[in-house]
Amino acid sequence: MHRKNSRIPSWVLAVLFILTLSVVGWGISKFAGTFIPLWILFGFSLIFSIEKWLYHGLKKYKAIGVLYRIFLNLSILFIIGVIIWAGINLFSMKFTQIPLIGSLIFIGELIFFIWLWSVVRRNSWRQPSMKLTVFSLLAIAIIFSFAGVQPLFEYKNKVIEKISTFIEMQKQEAEKRSVEEKAGQIDRLRDLGVSDPSTVVEELSTNKELKLGLEVLEKVNIIRKERGSSELQWDDTLYKYSKSHSEEMAKRKQLFHTAEGMPYAENAWGGEGSMSWTAKTIVDSWMGSDLHRTWLLCPNLKHVAVGVAISSTGMYASWTFWVGETDYYTDWWYCNGSNKPPSWWY
Repeated sequence: MHRKNSRIPSWVLAVLFILTLSVVGWGISKFAGTFIPLWILFGFSLIFSIEKWLYHGLKKYKAIGVLYRIFLNLSILFIIGVIIWAGINLFSMKFTQIPLIGSLIFIGELIFFIWLWSVVRRNSWRQPSMKLTVFSLLAIAIIFSFAGVQPLFEYKNKVIEKISTFIEMQKQEAEKRSVEEKAGQIDRLRDLGVSDPSTVVEELSTNKELKLGLEVLEKVNIIRKERGSSELQWDDTLYKYSKSHSEEMAKRKQLFHTAEGMPYAENAWGGEGSMSWTAKTIVDSWMGSDLHRTWLLCPNLKHVAVGVAISSTGMYASWTFWVGETDYYTDWWYCNGSNKPPSWWY
């Protein structure tokens, strides 16, 4: 007499396991005030049952195996979204009424994600891959959103609106900064005595030589201010003389001074071999020379201009001032027999 086989079928065990954990998850969810525990335990029980008791069916039927891999991929994406959402709400104290319960649920989500990822890796040989699944979802979402399918169409419009608003705000901020910077430059030029600062500001963006000359005057004024001397003012008429003198030096490739008897005089600077010297280079060179230093620090001077000329092989500059603003006996100390500069020189 043969005994009848009383083994419980695999599908029955799977159903019982799923039902049991689902009931447990429902109870926890009611207590915690969120359905996340129910979804986690249901998902775990379903995938665990398939892996343990129904896996042979996945190997036997290829189409079912493909559907299972898609389900795993979607489950990974879903739990990632849940973890992000729960994490934000947990750390902002909006997840659950009891922080401890919320923390335990969040830990459970992380554990489920790690376990689920290991399952996905075991099934990595199946198609479609995670990359293909994500790409397909994005493609479908984009097609539906532009085809007018709700709510994706509405989401798409909101995203486009937010992006457009952001771009417009950035443009407005850039324009505001540009206006403020321009206003600041105009005030700076007005302080230097430039007669038409608004026009000069526009010119500075393309005129490197004029910009360099103004920077030289600014640096000299800083030095004079530190010494208690009055700041110098830019003179447009002197600038024409100064610019012309520097251009002539660049043409000749040598330094020279204006002939005596002219109403203006200058410091001359420059040379061949570089076109990238800075305002600091020019000022330091003049301050390091006994005679040239005199005309940067001279307290009697009120108006100056700095003309710069940049050639294809070098750079030249002139610090030009009105002779009539100087005192021959104190300022031109090196011409009247004295070998000692006045006190303000030091």
